[in-house]
Amino acid sequence: MITAKGKQLDWHEGMTVQEVLKRLGYAFPLLLVTVNGELVKKAAWESFAVPDGASIEVRPVVAGG
Repeated sequence: MITAKGKQLDWHEGMTVQEVLKRLGYAFPLLLVTVNGELVKKAAWESFAVPDGASIEVRPVVAGG
């Protein structure tokens, strides 16, 4: 089990950040993602393995003026 954006999700071996974002319904391209407090760069989303029990935070990056 992992916690992503305050929601409990079932975990499985080999789960990636990209898969978690898809399950949460994120399509926005500019996101900051941390796994257990560690920033995961977008280039690594498809390969970064999410460990069982992980806490994942997702924040959209927005610009304003």
